[in-house]
Amino acid sequence: MIAILGCQGCGTCSRVCPVPGAIIRNGGKVVKIDMEKCKECYECVKACPYGALVIMD
Repeated sequence: MIAILGCQGCGTCSRVCPVPGAIIRNGGKVVKIDMEKCKECYECVKACPYGALVIMD
């Protein structure tokens, strides 16, 4: 699971995610990661310059 903590709306995560529709945005900010679609590559987590996406076990 990926927790969203303080998304700044930069869009970096959406650009690096290889799965269309896995990152759900509203008003420019990430509101949900669809874990049904997510392939758990965590490219979004690695790419976030704000550390707003965190892997939760």
